[in-house]
Amino acid sequence: MASSNYRTILGIVQFDVKDGEAAGKPVRNIRVNGVDRLPYSATLWPSHKDFPVSKNDVVVLEGKYTTSDGEKDGEKVTYHNLSVIRAKNLGPADAGVKPETDDNGVEPDADEIPF
Repeated sequence: MASSNYRTILGIVQFDVKDGEAAGKPVRNIRVNGVDRLPYSATLWPSHKDFPVSKNDVVVLEGKYTTSDGEKDGEKVTYHNLSVIRAKNLGPADAGVKPETDDNGVEPDADEIPF
């Protein structure tokens, strides 16, 4: 069963932007992890061809929201889709710096039981 209405979402672009086609028009598709913990597939139409967006950007998107039922790995899933009519890019999220691990030059003892 599918449903539709309009929704505004805030989230982070999870993957690289993908070019595609919908209704015979060139589109860009992005996957957004919403602050509501839902993964959204958002379609950017030709009206937003100049909208800059990249992986790791924080975005606010408004548009027609639809859901559709599907199956993935034998399990029922719900897909959340947004056909974008307004968009704002708040810039890249700060992913921080992953610290390098330091073993302090200590070799583990084969008789030790790790916790």
